[in-house]
Amino acid sequence: MPSTTGSAAAALHAADDLTALAPELGWAEATGLADALIDTLAHRLVDLAAGRHEPTTLPAVVGAIGGTDGEPDHASCRAAAARLRALAPLVRQQDGLGWAAPTADVMTSLADLLDQVAERSRRRPLTLTDKGVVLRRLHGLHRQLR
Repeated sequence: MPSTTGSAAAALHAADDLTALAPELGWAEATGLADALIDTLAHRLVDLAAGRHEPTTLPAVVGAIGGTDGEPDHASCRAAAARLRALAPLVRQQDGLGWAAPTADVMTSLADLLDQVAERSRRRPLTLTDKGVVLRRLHGLHRQLR
């Protein structure tokens, strides 16, 4: 639980930072799931600032269906990954909250996934197999937060 007003303010500032992230993974479903995951993480940071012993329950998100696919945006994926990695220690240091460390783990795992999408798509076009792996990992990260 944040022990000072400064740490609560830092958590709220971090939540604002997360809501500004917009990684484009190239597939509507994957981008929708990533956006929903980032939104959930931002809510967790608000819960952290409020010192909640349990995170706020949010509705499950399944991802956008039928959107137009495009190319992944390397810059947005890398920027989001870097910001998630920078914020994870802020969450992890909250020893008194049992949900803080798993939330930080999800932040780091999402950052790894975004970097992998950016790197693979830079080297070669992504396939439907890549899409399946990315979607499964995103669904798994959502489950970890429930």
